[in-house]
Amino acid sequence: MPVLTKTCRMALSANEVWGAISAATNMYPAAMPNLIAGIRVTSRDGVTAGSVREITFGTATAGMVSQATEQITRVDHATRTVESTFNNDRNFVGRHFRSASLVVKVDPNNADDGPNSRGSTITWTLTYSWISATASGGFNLDVFWNAIEQGFKDLDTYI
Repeated sequence: MPVLTKTCRMALSANEVWGAISAATNMYPAAMPNLIAGIRVTSRDGVTAGSVREITFGTATAGMVSQATEQITRVDHATRTVESTFNNDRNFVGRHFRSASLVVKVDPNNADDGPNSRGSTITWTLTYSWISATASGGFNLDVFWNAIEQGFKDLDTYI
């Protein structure tokens, strides 16, 4: 299965970003409404392993995806890592992907980075397989990742 890894540098500290990720249900729609219009928790508390969330996307992903059902599979506060899978909901997985899983990790920037040592870096790793071997079904990964990156830049400004 293909794996796509992207990073985004943030002005916020790793702990601040991790706090926002942990409060995603309320934080994301407020901080990045163009990316995430809403999150509805359908199982558990929405932040621990086993939680299921229905994500409604904003205008930034219009025409590609409007909703996705995410199940959080692992949360590690020590390494600031959350892993999730996306269920066959006919909007994201089922429409574009046969399967998709995501790992999000937040690291503090290194002191060796000089003047850019403040803040943190988010790394997203998406493992996926397309529904069709010949087409992505109108889903453009570059546009999607650009929307995610812009959403987190909006979060940087919001907090």
